[in-house]
Amino acid sequence: MTDKPAVLGGDPVFAEPIPFARPSLEEPDKVTELIRGALESGMLTNAGLVAQLEERVADYFGVRNCVAVSSCTIGLMLTVQALAADGPVAVPSFTFSATAHAVEWNHKPIRFMDCASDTWLVRPEDVPEGVSLIMATHVSGVPCDVEGLERRAREIGARLIFDAAHGAGSTVTVGDATVPLGRFGDAEVFSLTPTKVLSGAEGGLVTTDDDELADRIRLARDYGNPGDYDTRFAGLNARLSELHAALVLVALGHLEDRVQRRTRIAERYRERLGEIPGIGWQHVPEGSRSSYKDFIITVDAEQFGAHRDDVVPALHAEGVPTRPYYAPPVHRQQAYAHVETGALPVTDWLADRVIALPIWSDMTLDQVDGVAEALAKIHAHADAL
Repeated sequence: MTDKPAVLGGDPVFAEPIPFARPSLEEPDKVTELIRGALESGMLTNAGLVAQLEERVADYFGVRNCVAVSSCTIGLMLTVQALAADGPVAVPSFTFSATAHAVEWNHKPIRFMDCASDTWLVRPEDVPEGVSLIMATHVSGVPCDVEGLERRAREIGARLIFDAAHGAGSTVTVGDATVPLGRFGDAEVFSLTPTKVLSGAEGGLVTTDDDELADRIRLARDYGNPGDYDTRFAGLNARLSELHAALVLVALGHLEDRVQRRTRIAERYRERLGEIPGIGWQHVPEGSRSSYKDFIITVDAEQFGAHRDDVVPALHAEGVPTRPYYAPPVHRQQAYAHVETGALPVTDWLADRVIALPIWSDMTLDQVDGVAEALAKIHAHADAL
């Protein structure tokens, strides 16, 4: 193999492009058995498997309530609605747009927040005064300062939701104990889409210790109809199907192993990419564990020799697909042009440099090495791009 990048006529590292992400399915026969039972029961939505899933997830996360819904976005929407916070909502801009969409759909004013330059997460000091609700995202599965944000919420009299779409399998240290995400703020909302570490093909989970909040979200996921067709408020059809619940029930037993494998992949990425000038990555705070839903790097053009926008097509030529997580940041997207936002320098700095690299639970270390090799080749010939 020549050391010349494929974009300049060399041989690609991967003759066939590798996946960007790929869902795991360790026990297909067990999933099939559960689905067959659901089909035979004639109850395909919000029935026995969903109830089992909610019980097991609540036990896993150590909370009193889990409410399964049809998507993380809808879970966020219904949680914002249920909290009925009267006033502006603080939302990170360095996040997936669904975080803000949940607020916009509830017709709440948005106040976009900046983030830390090392963890890429919202900090307590980023939360402005005068908001009634704080939305904070565990970006890529790296846990926020959950206790600090809880203190900030109490200081300003605000409610607190964590967008935990990436957070299944992540942990934090509280006192002397290591505990999973899922039990912080008023609620945490997880995603079950195919790219997530805990996947059910589609779906979401809302976890909370607030029984009243959980009851309202359960009502909201069924149109706001308690069973008598006299709807109490405008809810949605947000029920999780039994078929999706079957996938998650089986996957839950493999979550720990998936996270451990992703941790090894992330360690290998850091080891290999640390040799390349200008490459940075998200910091995981001491005492925390990331699920590594994503592995995102930054490219410093001055040190690396080329801008991110030139590196991305060069990686694709090497058979390495990427994603722009998160560029543009939400406050610069067309959907939020109406929101007045001050300077968010860290968010803008990150958005100009980020590249999400391939990662999935069964990715091999040889494949990781290949991605690193591709970046090394591109760096070596950066002046020719």
